Amino acid sequence: MTLYRHVFTGVMLFTLSALSATAQSRLIDSLKTSLTHRLADTTRAHIYYDIANAFYKQNLPDSATLYLKRMQPLCVRRNDQLGLGDYNRLSAVVAMHRGLYEDALTYCQTAIACYTKVGNQKAVAKIYQSLGLLYKMMGDSQGVQAYTRQGLAYIQQAIAINQRFKATQQLRGNYINLGIIYEDLGDYRQGRECFFKGLARIDNTEVTPEDARILYNNLGKNYSVEGLHKQAITYLEKALAINESLQKTSSLAHNYRNLATAYNGLGQPDMAVRCAEKAVAFSKKAKDAPLTASTYGILAKSYAGAGHYDKAYAASIIHKQIEDSLVNITKTWTIAQLEGRYAVQQANALATIKANLELAKTQEIARIEAQKAKEIVAIQAEESRRVAQIRAIAEVAKTRAVASVQAKYDTQKKVHQIAILDGQNQQRTRQIRYMTGGLVLLLLLAGSLMGLYVVIRRTNRRLSVQNGIITANSEQLVSQSDQLRVLMKELHHRVKNNLAIVSSLLKLQSNRLDDEKAIQAVRVGQQRVEAMSLIHQRLYQTDQLTTVNMTEYLTDLAASLIRAYGYQPDSFDLQLNVDLPELDVDVAIPLGLIVNELATNAFKYAYDDSPHPLLRIDLRRSEGLSGSGMTLEVQDNGPGIDLTNGQPTGSRSFGKRLIASLSEQLDGQGEWLRQNGTLFRLSIQHIRLTANALPSTNQSHYAPVAV
Repeated sequence: MTLYRHVFTGVMLFTLSALSATAQSRLIDSLKTSLTHRLADTTRAHIYYDIANAFYKQNLPDSATLYLKRMQPLCVRRNDQLGLGDYNRLSAVVAMHRGLYEDALTYCQTAIACYTKVGNQKAVAKIYQSLGLLYKMMGDSQGVQAYTRQGLAYIQQAIAINQRFKATQQLRGNYINLGIIYEDLGDYRQGRECFFKGLARIDNTEVTPEDARILYNNLGKNYSVEGLHKQAITYLEKALAINESLQKTSSLAHNYRNLATAYNGLGQPDMAVRCAEKAVAFSKKAKDAPLTASTYGILAKSYAGAGHYDKAYAASIIHKQIEDSLVNITKTWTIAQLEGRYAVQQANALATIKANLELAKTQEIARIEAQKAKEIVAIQAEESRRVAQIRAIAEVAKTRAVASVQAKYDTQKKVHQIAILDGQNQQRTRQIRYMTGGLVLLLLLAGSLMGLYVVIRRTNRRLSVQNGIITANSEQLVSQSDQLRVLMKELHHRVKNNLAIVSSLLKLQSNRLDDEKAIQAVRVGQQRVEAMSLIHQRLYQTDQLTTVNMTEYLTDLAASLIRAYGYQPDSFDLQLNVDLPELDVDVAIPLGLIVNELATNAFKYAYDDSPHPLLRIDLRRSEGLSGSGMTLEVQDNGPGIDLTNGQPTGSRSFGKRLIASLSEQLDGQGEWLRQNGTLFRLSIQHIRLTANALPSTNQSHYAPVAV
């Protein structure tokens, strides 16, 4: 069985049906309102639990943990064992959701102890159910069957308790979990028996549609794995009928995927393709990435069986892309968990070491101070005895030292005077030698000047001939420069035409698409191409082939976007301030793409509720300690972007990654701000504002050739 079946499908099938997201939000608001009243600790603790449980059902584990932490001290203060059991049970479920299996195991054991104290065996059965799922997940993630078998034992204990109390609904859930764990261990016959037990009448109670659709689907997969595809289709169609009546989008995707597998096994590729295509459609509607990946895998296999190899290849590519993204997400999540655990362990170890060091330090200081006190007493006694003796010896030594120092001073004074006289004699001798050497050098220099004069005359004659050659070469270079200018204009014109063709192809492609997201993605790509096309259009229309007039370029770019998104110039406030009239093309292209991305985001998200849309584009020089640079600011008057740690939420989207990449290409520092809307500021410290343009020419230009 695949990883998706073990992790995602299993958890989805065994979790009780939750309220809708809207109902959960209303419940949370109502519970928070009740907390404003004066309540007993036990009542307040139960409200905290209900809020935490509602947040967990909305897939918000951090918020759930916050309210569980508020609940726990109230239960401890009142010795509320039932409340502590509920706290530990929900904490275990949240820890399992986060992959913290060791913490979840600790919470489960604590919950069992609390429920046992108050004699609530039904709650203990629920903990055994959670422990069974926990050990199953540990066995799946680590590939250890011993964990899976331990999970099997816990589910069986839960069944024993629920049978004693005739808890029918819980028993059916136990049989579902037990059957899937048997399948994990490769015993499909035992798993099938468990599913049939779940479908049977228990204490004269019929199975509900919710449980029946799950059991039918599992039976279908069970038969399909063992190659009994006709029986599998029978049960899968029963599950499909129930899910269609209940409008269970995700479950329908599972049903159609399993039906496609069964039809492939029966050698009916057309039916397999039809079911696989429906499975993909429902998985996209459910927005379940792992399920979407598995359905594309089945679709690729079905297309291949039907002989549609191009479609099979395309579906396989999408399956691989989604699978790779899921692996990267799992890897990032695992690394974050390991880093968090390592940080906690490191902090605990450092605290222990620090405490031990402080204790050892205190003990050592006490020992040293005691020993020092004894030594001080002995030293003081010895000091009094020796002070007189030392003073007498010091007086005698002082007298001798003064006499010795006086004699040495007189001797050194005489030696110093002799050294001064000797130095003066040596200086005079050196001066005489320098004067003699200077005279010799002067004579040599005069002879060298004469020889150099002769050489210069000969060189001047050769240079005259070379100047004539250089003049002819210069005229040839001017002619080549003019030809190069014409070729550059032709090149920019051809690039502009090619980009126009790409833009037209993208537009034609978007007309054939039905998915609005795909149309928007193609339209954004088309606008990026047109932003680059404007650069090359301006280059071949002017004599400056390597610089771009930024005022005209940004004006045309903004005007094209205003028209593209259906705004009229008289109803749109465009504020364009450009302090840098011309920029090098290598700077203008990435800068234009950044402005295009930011302006496109503004038109898409900022002006839905704005009666007077505004877009400000500011490009100016900036002077810093490291030299001349420039600053680009693009601002709208929308509701503003959501920021997390100074970065926009969803910063891994293609547009934001493109902006970051282009900013890094320009060696710039980008900054997102929420200031009367969304403001993006790009600061560049060092920038080549203009390039060495080709020299101007008055010759006629060649007509550009259309591509």
